[in-house]
Amino acid sequence: MKILFSKFSRWIALFTLAFALVACATEPKVVDHAFTFDAIADSPEVEVLDYRYGDSKLEGAKNPDWVRAEGRSLQAAGTSGPMRVGDSLYVKWRLKSTGEIYQDTVDLRHRLPSDMKDQRIYFIIRGAQLYVYLILQKKLDPNPCMLKGDPRALARVTHKPDDIVFAMYCSEKITPIYPDQPKQ
Repeated sequence: MKILFSKFSRWIALFTLAFALVACATEPKVVDHAFTFDAIADSPEVEVLDYRYGDSKLEGAKNPDWVRAEGRSLQAAGTSGPMRVGDSLYVKWRLKSTGEIYQDTVDLRHRLPSDMKDQRIYFIIRGAQLYVYLILQKKLDPNPCMLKGDPRALARVTHKPDDIVFAMYCSEKITPIYPDQPKQ
């Protein structure tokens, strides 16, 4: 009986250890990174109605509850520092010219690198399309900002999301991750 109890105890201990390891492995990672957007400057033709980066409760990573309770949303926000890496990005918006409402949820699980340290997730909206970028927050050397001329002037002329992001973050590595840019 003692041998049977000993084997049973080992199996229980092994099962408990395996369960604990699986639970730890499935917890979202906490990494020093950032999430930002600025619809006022980048997407003046839309009104952001709601947004959420992952399941974070941090200010800036989601529309604050008190703002949502009033039926509004922040039009620019950001947060940076140690936070959970989000597995999705949800954005809901209205075109000011037509009143049409759109929403998109981007699955980030296969679009983000395994190491999110010092990365910034940034989004821009153009009409019915959401654009999401990953920006490495380390200066490039040599600095490519003036390779296409003045990046801010180019963005004002083209109004293309890629040019707008380049105008703001030209000295950093910018990677478009949505739409249709899954991680290789």
